[in-house]
Amino acid sequence: MSLTRMNQSLALTQKLDKELSKPQKQFNNYVKKIQQLKAERTYVASQLEIIQVRVSGDLIPLERKLIDQRVAFVKILDNHHSDKFFKKKEKEKIADLVHTQCLKLITEYGREDLKEIFERHNDGQSFEEMNHQINQATADVMKNVVSSMFGVNFEEDADVDTPEKMRAYMAQKEAAQEAKKASGKKTAKQLEKEEKARQEAKNVSKTARAIYTDLVKEFHPDREQDETQKEHKTAIMHQVTEAYEQNDLFKLLQLKLELQATAPDALNLADEQLKYYNKILKEQAAELEEELFEMKGGMGFNGHYHRLGGDEKTMARKFTTEINRLKKNIKAYENDLKLLADSQYVRLFLKDYKIERELNFSDLFEI
Repeated sequence: MSLTRMNQSLALTQKLDKELSKPQKQFNNYVKKIQQLKAERTYVASQLEIIQVRVSGDLIPLERKLIDQRVAFVKILDNHHSDKFFKKKEKEKIADLVHTQCLKLITEYGREDLKEIFERHNDGQSFEEMNHQINQATADVMKNVVSSMFGVNFEEDADVDTPEKMRAYMAQKEAAQEAKKASGKKTAKQLEKEEKARQEAKNVSKTARAIYTDLVKEFHPDREQDETQKEHKTAIMHQVTEAYEQNDLFKLLQLKLELQATAPDALNLADEQLKYYNKILKEQAAELEEELFEMKGGMGFNGHYHRLGGDEKTMARKFTTEINRLKKNIKAYENDLKLLADSQYVRLFLKDYKIERELNFSDLFEI
């Protein structure tokens, strides 16, 4: 049975004039949703593979060349800073421009070779010292925001100067709060609710286990004498075990229907049993959605997929645009680097430059 036919046959069908029950309709909806999500995951994965090859081959070499030119630009200006030709105000502008560009190149591209130059134009303060101050200031802002939104009280020595540390601290606080609640005396209603949740979780696990056990009984290779069939069943058991270990009920059902040549309706899925199937399938759909979200770039929406993905024609157009943009910037820098050797040109260049020392750090991540 082909995968396409197997996917199509997984849905439960209406019998004569008897309508599908609510759990049966939910089952079909989850099956359809998971099929769509898995197909999209396969498509996105193939897109990302193509994008990665093209990024590595076409874009990264140009980006590195552009970054090298920006570094050369900074070093030429740094040399001009000690030139007696320039007036005090002009030297202040050179220092600010060098400082700003060094900060961007070190922060985004890890150009540690610029740290000495940065320190020279940052009143002697090292990049690490300044970065620590920025992290502390960011942490203070985040503490105020989280405190006002969620009522969390931070200890004075709380180390939350990165998003990761903040999440870990919040999780620790939440766990402590839950432990405190759990240590108190629970009402009969709370105990009943917890017991019901435990029982449901147990039933959900038993549901997947039952399907797995049925398949193991029928397809375990150790019970097969014929070597060809044994090899075939070994491959089958690999799929079955993998699906079970990943708690992939959808895949287990597919395998059961395909391998046992069973129609979905012949599974005799009672509504009570479907309730647990649906719970697992719902969780699986949510996991697939989260996986797709991360594959596409997560909250930042700045990943390669959003910037360069699309059908073949769209992707080709996007790469052409990006390549042309990088080449144009490289050409502009090549021209500027030649002209910057002349102090008179630097003076003209600085004439319209406004000091940016009060830098907006959201501007650090532009190329």
